[in-house]
Amino acid sequence: MRRVAHHSSATAGAAGEPSPEQASPPARRGSAIAVLLVVVVGVVMQAGSALAVLVIDSVGVFEALWLRTVLAALILVAIRPRWARLPPKSDRLVLLALTLSLVGMNLSFYEAISRAPVGIVVAVEFLGPLGVAVAGSRRWLDLLWVALAAAGVALLARPNGSVGLVGLLFALAAAACWAAFIVLAKRTVSRVEPLRATTLMLVGASIIVTPIWLGTGIKLAGQGRAILLGLAVAVLSSALPYFLELMAIRRVRASTYGVLLSIEPAIAALMGFAILSQGLAYGEIGAIAAIVAAAAGASWASGSEREAGWRRRVTSGRAGDGP
Repeated sequence: MRRVAHHSSATAGAAGEPSPEQASPPARRGSAIAVLLVVVVGVVMQAGSALAVLVIDSVGVFEALWLRTVLAALILVAIRPRWARLPPKSDRLVLLALTLSLVGMNLSFYEAISRAPVGIVVAVEFLGPLGVAVAGSRRWLDLLWVALAAAGVALLARPNGSVGLVGLLFALAAAACWAAFIVLAKRTVSRVEPLRATTLMLVGASIIVTPIWLGTGIKLAGQGRAILLGLAVAVLSSALPYFLELMAIRRVRASTYGVLLSIEPAIAALMGFAILSQGLAYGEIGAIAAIVAAAAGASWASGSEREAGWRRRVTSGRAGDGP
């Protein structure tokens, strides 16, 4: 898919959250500017996903993936060449694992959107962060979110729906890769500066996919339109959203950010309709709404719990401070 940028957004409650000492006042964190930025990120990201379908239709899934990955890497390296320098050896293994999860996530996502409407695929993919949010939880409320998301997937899996079994399986694979990506991103950005980690991840992904692309046969000759669309996808799905997300994360609470991020499947459905004329049945719209509600609820509960923990730690720390 996606989703170079979302190692900051999907882990907003993990690696991307400010410490209690750095947290902004609630009024600032919940500002209208942050809300607008998150919505813009969603529109930009999902417009890129819809355009990626046009690239796939022109040159194929792997060629579209190669274009998006390599062009995004070139953009970031051009912006700041020193970001491409290798990190210490102790950080390289986790960075490699993160890179592999990115390749798996984007390849699965592209295979899925080549077979199913973008809005549905994005909704199913959100099961990844939902799973991370509720993993290990013992709260009954989290079981409700899981059940709601499962009901949404069950609606999408109906034989008379617009999602075939293969497309649904690829969407679920993208969700699993996104879950792994979130966990690995949390570890990576605690060691490597986020923008540098993103650049290294994209450069590494380019190194991985280029030999495979060459082995499958180059299909870009005479495909100037596809190359230009691929450049647009690289900008919309990778380079631009990342910087917008960094601005938004500084201004909004993790729980609020997670809820706002959860509207992306709805935005993806609108982009799919506007750019690709992809319509959805009422049952599919209901399934997307169920998954969006589950992802938003789990994100809010998880973020609120972390923030309550911060307040407890800060309060206990202050109580023990001397004059």
